[in-house]
Amino acid sequence: MSNHDDTALELQKLQFEVMQQLEVIADDIKAGRLGADEGAAKAKAVIAASEQQRVAMFNAAMATRQRQGRRGWLFALMVVVAIAVVVAGLLLARISAA
Repeated sequence: MSNHDDTALELQKLQFEVMQQLEVIADDIKAGRLGADEGAAKAKAVIAASEQQRVAMFNAAMATRQRQGRRGWLFALMVVVAIAVVVAGLLLARISAA
Protein backbone atom coordinates (compact mmCIF):
# COMPACT_ATOMS: atom_id res chain seq x y z
CA MET A 1 0.00 0.00 0.00
CA SER A 2 2.91 2.37 0.62
CA ASN A 3 3.78 2.30 -3.10
CA HIS A 4 0.26 3.54 -3.85
CA ASP A 5 0.67 6.26 -1.21
CA ASP A 6 4.06 7.25 -2.69
CA THR A 7 2.59 7.46 -6.18
CA ALA A 8 -0.35 9.53 -4.96
CA LEU A 9 2.03 11.89 -3.16
CA GLU A 10 4.21 12.23 -6.27
CA LEU A 11 1.12 12.98 -8.38
CA GLN A 12 0.02 15.64 -5.90
CA LYS A 13 3.48 17.21 -5.98
CA LEU A 14 3.45 17.18 -9.78
CA GLN A 15 0.00 18.78 -9.87
CA PHE A 16 1.14 21.47 -7.41
CA GLU A 17 4.26 22.23 -9.49
CA VAL A 18 2.21 22.46 -12.68
CA MET A 19 -0.27 24.83 -11.05
CA GLN A 20 2.61 27.02 -9.85
CA GLN A 21 4.12 27.11 -13.34
CA LEU A 22 0.75 27.97 -14.89
CA GLU A 23 0.25 30.77 -12.35
CA VAL A 24 3.67 32.21 -13.24
CA ILE A 25 2.74 32.10 -16.94
CA ALA A 26 -0.60 33.81 -16.20
CA ASP A 27 1.15 36.48 -14.14
CA ASP A 28 3.67 37.04 -16.95
CA ILE A 29 0.82 37.48 -19.45
CA LYS A 30 -0.99 39.93 -17.14
CA ALA A 31 2.23 41.89 -16.58
CA GLY A 32 2.91 42.04 -20.32
CA ARG A 33 6.11 39.99 -20.16
CA LEU A 34 4.51 37.35 -22.40
CA GLY A 35 2.07 37.64 -25.24
CA ALA A 36 -1.14 35.66 -25.08
CA ASP A 37 -0.08 33.29 -27.86
CA GLU A 38 3.37 32.76 -26.37
CA GLY A 39 1.86 32.22 -22.92
CA ALA A 40 -0.65 29.72 -24.29
CA ALA A 41 2.12 27.81 -26.06
CA LYS A 42 4.19 27.79 -22.89
CA ALA A 43 1.21 26.58 -20.84
CA LYS A 44 0.50 23.79 -23.34
CA ALA A 45 4.15 22.71 -23.14
CA VAL A 46 4.01 22.62 -19.33
CA ILE A 47 0.82 20.56 -19.42
CA ALA A 48 2.22 18.17 -22.04
CA ALA A 49 5.41 17.64 -20.02
CA SER A 50 3.42 17.01 -16.85
CA GLU A 51 1.22 14.52 -18.71
CA GLN A 52 4.33 12.62 -19.81
CA GLN A 53 5.57 12.56 -16.20
CA ARG A 54 2.18 11.38 -14.96
CA VAL A 55 2.11 8.55 -17.50
CA ALA A 56 5.66 7.53 -16.55
CA MET A 57 4.70 7.49 -12.84
CA PHE A 58 1.59 5.44 -13.58
CA ASN A 59 3.56 2.93 -15.66
CA ALA A 60 6.20 2.59 -12.94
CA ALA A 61 3.52 2.02 -10.32
CA MET A 62 1.84 -0.62 -12.49
CA ALA A 63 5.14 -2.42 -13.09
CA THR A 64 5.82 -2.46 -9.35
CA ARG A 65 2.34 -3.80 -8.65
CA GLN A 66 2.78 -6.56 -11.22
CA ARG A 67 6.14 -7.56 -9.71
CA GLN A 68 4.56 -7.71 -6.26
CA GLY A 69 1.77 -9.91 -7.61
CA ARG A 70 4.24 -12.29 -9.22
CA ARG A 71 6.21 -12.49 -5.97
CA GLY A 72 3.02 -13.36 -4.09
CA TRP A 73 2.24 -16.22 -6.50
CA LEU A 74 5.82 -17.46 -6.36
CA PHE A 75 5.73 -17.51 -2.55
CA ALA A 76 2.42 -19.42 -2.57
CA LEU A 77 3.89 -21.93 -5.03
CA MET A 78 6.96 -22.38 -2.81
CA VAL A 79 4.72 -23.07 0.20
CA VAL A 80 2.71 -25.67 -1.74
CA VAL A 81 5.91 -27.37 -2.94
CA ALA A 82 7.33 -27.37 0.60
CA ILE A 83 4.16 -28.98 1.96
CA ALA A 84 4.22 -31.57 -0.83
CA VAL A 85 7.85 -32.44 0.00
CA VAL A 86 7.00 -32.86 3.69
CA VAL A 87 3.98 -35.05 2.90
CA ALA A 88 6.03 -37.14 0.46
CA GLY A 89 8.74 -37.54 3.11
CA LEU A 90 6.19 -38.69 5.69
CA LEU A 91 4.67 -41.17 3.24
CA LEU A 92 8.09 -42.56 2.33
CA ALA A 93 8.98 -42.86 6.02
CA ARG A 94 5.72 -44.73 6.68
CA ILE A 95 6.23 -47.02 3.69
CA SER A 96 9.79 -47.88 4.73
CA ALA A 97 8.69 -48.48 8.34
CA ALA A 98 6.02 -50.91 7.21
